[in-house]
Amino acid sequence: MLPRPIRILIGINVAVFLADFLTRGNYLFTWMALDPLLVTHGHYQYWRLLTYMFAHDYSGFIHILFNMLTLWMFGTPVAHEMGEGKFWRFYLFSGLFAGLCSLAFYAFTGNNAVIVGASGAIFALMFAFARFFPNSQILLFFIFPVSAKYAVLIIGAIELLLITSNDHIAHVAHLGGALFAWLYLRWDDGEGGLLDGLQRWRTRRRWKKVQRETERTREAMEDIDPILEKIARQGIQSLTRDEREKLDRASALKRSQRTPSSF
Repeated sequence: MLPRPIRILIGINVAVFLADFLTRGNYLFTWMALDPLLVTHGHYQYWRLLTYMFAHDYSGFIHILFNMLTLWMFGTPVAHEMGEGKFWRFYLFSGLFAGLCSLAFYAFTGNNAVIVGASGAIFALMFAFARFFPNSQILLFFIFPVSAKYAVLIIGAIELLLITSNDHIAHVAHLGGALFAWLYLRWDDGEGGLLDGLQRWRTRRRWKKVQRETERTREAMEDIDPILEKIARQGIQSLTRDEREKLDRASALKRSQRTPSSF
């Protein structure tokens, strides 16, 4: 049985395609497609950075058919491997990242091409599949059997070579999805992926800060012990200006450590 996220994604994509096919794209397509001019230039229609991945070229069936086939092929094992919640985060954020990459590239080059399709997120799934099942055989171009870990590198290189071609294919979105997959899985050590990886990085930074503060306090207290002994013998009025400054710095360090740190 197909994992629930794959069933939902295929259902949404097919439903949107049929609606666009029947209405010739006069409703959902115009609202969902990623049009750079409508995201920027004072329109601020930021939802298109997510909705574009659920719309497809309604003039024929090849685009939607190929994307849903690859979603089924690569998404099914990846969804089983990741689990539902993690898969949803991975899929949606990879599509969002791919859209942002396309938007930035087209803004830089002055190309106002309208982008639709799930290909960016699907490329991320392909790279995730290669990570989880590197030695699985893929029929590259439906002809050559190649290990997944090599197939995605070949496909990525081809996309990079075609990035400036005028073939009406969103190569930048494909590369953006692949890049997101690499970044996400680079952080993934089996404990939740990129978001948990960022949280662990923040925790390590805070812990190192606490360690530095503790070390400074320890060093300061080493200087303070003779001063405290002097106060006990001769009174606080006997302290020099330098000794008073050391005592004040140590007191400030101790007060700062009373503020609890959250992890």
